Amino acid sequence: MEDLEVVRAFVAEGAKRAFGPSLHIEGDVLFYDGWWQASVRVSPRVFAVRDEEPPDDTPVLQGLADALAARRLEDVGTDFPLVGVITYSEIALGPVGWSVWAPDADTAQSDLHERVGRDAFLGDEVSPTPVEPDYGAELGGARRLSGLPPSLVLALGVDADQTAVLADVLTECRFECRPLEAVTPDICGSLLPTLMLVDATTQAGREFIMEMRAAACGRFVPVVAVSGDAGVPLGADIAVDPATAAATWADSIRRLLP
Repeated sequence: MEDLEVVRAFVAEGAKRAFGPSLHIEGDVLFYDGWWQASVRVSPRVFAVRDEEPPDDTPVLQGLADALAARRLEDVGTDFPLVGVITYSEIALGPVGWSVWAPDADTAQSDLHERVGRDAFLGDEVSPTPVEPDYGAELGGARRLSGLPPSLVLALGVDADQTAVLADVLTECRFECRPLEAVTPDICGSLLPTLMLVDATTQAGREFIMEMRAAACGRFVPVVAVSGDAGVPLGADIAVDPATAAATWADSIRRLLP
């Protein structure tokens, strides 16, 4: 698809997946250059458009504005704090500027309130009987088609054979393995991992997770603890059982990947 077709699919057709030369759609987010969130679809009639200069000279924001105007939506302003709540909770994006496009300000406020009340991942609707979706193949393909590098999983203290099995299953990821005793909690700042897999079967591993969470760079990196019967250690997002085959951890890890 051409980029303008991607924009039209995002604005007018509610598309959840589409790929162009510099734009792609993942769920309710329109990305430029594989990583820069240009817009978030709050609802079919309300859109948040990034109110910042894109990383390169590109007509993407103008094309987006033209497509929204064609839908008879207008820029109703930037004074909508709930946009930040949505972008933080759904795509882990910190404070950036957003303009809201909607039929009017009241509609924008109403749909933002409704969206904040959802329990959703990238805008998927809530079902009366929720089912955990598997986005693995789609996200892996999206990263490759849009030119994104593989997700980096930093495995600390985890057996090399286990990470090798995971690497075969999680083909959208690249694994970097380090011994736990050889790293400090600020390692995430230098390597910028997408996710961390930490051996938490020892007190040293559990303390590392807590210290890493206290470091600025580690506050938003998902952490999977290999901890068995001890449960989820403080600071970890989930735990996996070292007594089970590493391949069975893949679905749990994948759900934490962007």
